Amino acid sequence: MATLDQFVVNIRQLSTDGKFSDLAQTLSNPSIDHLSKNIQYIDSIIATFPLPDYSMCMLACLHAIAKAPNIPNFDAFLSQVDNFIQTSSAEQVQYLPQYLCEICHVITEQLRKENRARLGVPILYRAIELLRREPGQLLSIHSDLYQLCLLCQWFEPALTYLDADIVDINRENGKFDVKHLLLAYYYGGMIYACIKQFDRAGNFFENVITVPSQATSAIAIEAYKKYVLVKLISGSIPANPLPTYTSRTVQQTIGSVCGAQYTELFNIFNNQTLAQFDEFVNRHRDQYARDRNLGLIKQTRTAFICNSIQQLTKTFLTVSLKDLANRVQLQSTTEAERYLLDMIENEQIFASINKQDGMVIFHGSPEKFDANNMLAKLQDETEKRMQAEKQLR
Repeated sequence: MATLDQFVVNIRQLSTDGKFSDLAQTLSNPSIDHLSKNIQYIDSIIATFPLPDYSMCMLACLHAIAKAPNIPNFDAFLSQVDNFIQTSSAEQVQYLPQYLCEICHVITEQLRKENRARLGVPILYRAIELLRREPGQLLSIHSDLYQLCLLCQWFEPALTYLDADIVDINRENGKFDVKHLLLAYYYGGMIYACIKQFDRAGNFFENVITVPSQATSAIAIEAYKKYVLVKLISGSIPANPLPTYTSRTVQQTIGSVCGAQYTELFNIFNNQTLAQFDEFVNRHRDQYARDRNLGLIKQTRTAFICNSIQQLTKTFLTVSLKDLANRVQLQSTTEAERYLLDMIENEQIFASINKQDGMVIFHGSPEKFDANNMLAKLQDETEKRMQAEKQLR
């Protein structure tokens, strides 16, 4: 106990003197980790560290609780962490960012197990705001926030960060586990898929797949499965199932693990009929269900039909609704008309329907590229590319 008392006095003095580098070194030295070894006294120790003056000392105490085999009163601990994040000194916390991140990892896992993900979203959001140094910086706890947002279907907090391109990774005291990078993009892709921003989702899943690696992670395999589906849904059908810059190891593993259930879908989209698509999907339905991708598969079927209709615009100027329904293998002209109207509204095709004689007339794009909204769009795209060039430089 005398050793513990002396340790507490020592770290209090270092904090009072503003010797934060020495304090961080003392608190992160595993050979003198008196806090974890004396966890039974931690509440008494915490009482001696008022915030924000002793933020680093308090952070070390909370970290010791998080590292313990079990947390006796998790809700009380959650309140302590939330209060700490809102009242601590950002300057001091930056000396031990990995401690706060490790605490957040523990909180995320516990809330996931207890099915209380929504409770952790505001806490994780505030923790990121406390730790990040610039808008485009990635922290390991971004993946925790995205996971919780997915679990409770509350996407707005995650989109605050997902919509900002990553230009830097916080090393969190010289360390960053690539698992958190992969998970951040994987969960981000899932969130974009949920809100039907499939192009963005495809980019996120592609980032997971193409991270340079000498071994293929389970995260990359699951990302590839969703990458295929969102690419097809968005109408982006690449010539090759994987980007050319994907590591050879990942390409070989994905080819053997995922098999035809996913890789063959690209070929079906380009060369086969709706009946063949349905037969293929039904044959592998159990696998899609195990992967929890049935929802995306249903949307892929809709995309297949839309893709088939788009192919007809390259062949015909006019076609009857009945002929179109037969060529695309739809059940009725009513179903064909419903798909056409949706595609026209979404500007996937340009066409008109003459209901009197049941004919569909396909048109070219009416865009003259001189309207104000088109000029504004071009200006916006130009500014994005200028900003990207600036970041690269």
